[in-house]
Amino acid sequence: MSDCLVVGGGIIGLSLAYELSRRGVSVTLVEQGEWGGQASSAAAGMLAPLKEFTAPGPMLDLGMESLALYPEWVAELAELTGGDVQLSLDGLLTVALNEEEVQQLADKYRWQKEAGHAVHWLSNTAQVKEVEPLLTDQVQAAIYSPYEGHINNRMLLRALATACQLQGVKMLSGCVVSGIAVKGGKVIGIETSTGSLRASQTVISSGAWVGMMLSMLGVSVPIRPVRGQIAAVSSVGIPLRTVIFGTTGYITPKKDGKIVLGATEDESGFQRDVTMAGLASILQGTMPYVPALHSATFLEAWGGLRPATQDGKPLLGPVPGWEGLSIAGGHFRNGILLSPVTAKSMADFVEKGETERLLPFLPARFL
Repeated sequence: MSDCLVVGGGIIGLSLAYELSRRGVSVTLVEQGEWGGQASSAAAGMLAPLKEFTAPGPMLDLGMESLALYPEWVAELAELTGGDVQLSLDGLLTVALNEEEVQQLADKYRWQKEAGHAVHWLSNTAQVKEVEPLLTDQVQAAIYSPYEGHINNRMLLRALATACQLQGVKMLSGCVVSGIAVKGGKVIGIETSTGSLRASQTVISSGAWVGMMLSMLGVSVPIRPVRGQIAAVSSVGIPLRTVIFGTTGYITPKKDGKIVLGATEDESGFQRDVTMAGLASILQGTMPYVPALHSATFLEAWGGLRPATQDGKPLLGPVPGWEGLSIAGGHFRNGILLSPVTAKSMADFVEKGETERLLPFLPARFL
């Protein structure tokens, strides 16, 4: 018997278990495969709310709040585990290659500046290439966001798993959920391949599989898998300084000698395989921005299933009609970015019943 059962050991489940355990809550964390083995390890680790969210609103607010939490969150993790997660908040460029893209970018810059965000307009090729010399001569303008960046998501997942172990989280990998246990209208735990688990609170954080979990109770939630295919090349001979976003892809120089290129979005059910069409789309979408990529050594490609929702917002909070059951899922492309703020907000709910910060994201909007 634990205070809280967390079902799903990706970035959201690990972050929540870590946060709850720091607060003295006893946690059991259940994962059917390996820790972070699905979308979390397949991500590019982008921390770029001003790029990801196209208008002011609750998603941008949530993203900016989470970005602000990252430095202290990572420092605490490093102190506990001794591991480096290669956090880089050194800025990024969103670039335009033609007049139409310049106009779209200028519109975005205007509302971001008016909203008080720290962004800079680079109005010509020379200004943009001063920030990133390897960009194509075709670049016409860019938004430079100096405080966004990226993290090594695989290292972050390892650090979170280690932190959870050190703080006494009961961690069960290779544990398949076969049912949700209910008594008197209240969810009291789960049935699994390794036996019955009981807790006063159960949180479903199983990414693209949230819908499958809830269907065990006859509850339908609009979370579906969207495949993202990503590739990596060697950075040897390509001293790229800055993350680059274009209309057809992104290019992310990592500290481990890789440049990560992405990404597709395609409806493939639960298929994670990399396809030739997907790989071609990635390469054709990124090489025009940095000509030096044509000579880069190809390293690997992989796919992950992003949990997408109907309205683009995650589901965070209690499941109506089912006491003791809540959801933390549906983060789509932004699970890595939103993990610190999701963990803190959901921990506030689990520990104290607080839902104020969750209001725009409550599952009740669909149920």
